[in-house]
Amino acid sequence: MKTANSITNRHQDFQILNLCQLVHHVEGRGPFMVTQDGCDPNDGTMRQCSFVLTKRGTWLHFYLYLALPEAVRQNCAHFETVTDALQRSDSLPSKVIVEDAASLQELIREAGFEPDAGDATGQALLREMKKRHGLDKAEVSTASE
Repeated sequence: MKTANSITNRHQDFQILNLCQLVHHVEGRGPFMVTQDGCDPNDGTMRQCSFVLTKRGTWLHFYLYLALPEAVRQNCAHFETVTDALQRSDSLPSKVIVEDAASLQELIREAGFEPDAGDATGQALLREMKKRHGLDKAEVSTASE
């Protein structure tokens, strides 16, 4: 049985994905995303997961990354150039910090994502995401009344 390794902040353990090729299926440069497979060092069960490096130098479970609105994903985890991604990885502390569902609201706020009042779809998606992750319960119940 293969044991899972904890993720690290060593750039040798990262993969840099060129999203232009993955999303648009064309040759191009960027944006880029830094990923790593392994387990959260604080997870006693040692569950193997994929993680995405955020611009603030923390790691986000890939499934939480996917739960974010597209605009937030771009602002919090997409790097314009490989150099930007490597510079961020070079300045990481030795201790790995993994985001959890409770920190999603912070990422949303830092990314500047707030749908306009007239954007019914954006407001609904934001409410649903907050409800799904237990964020701003008072705001969710007020907004749904």
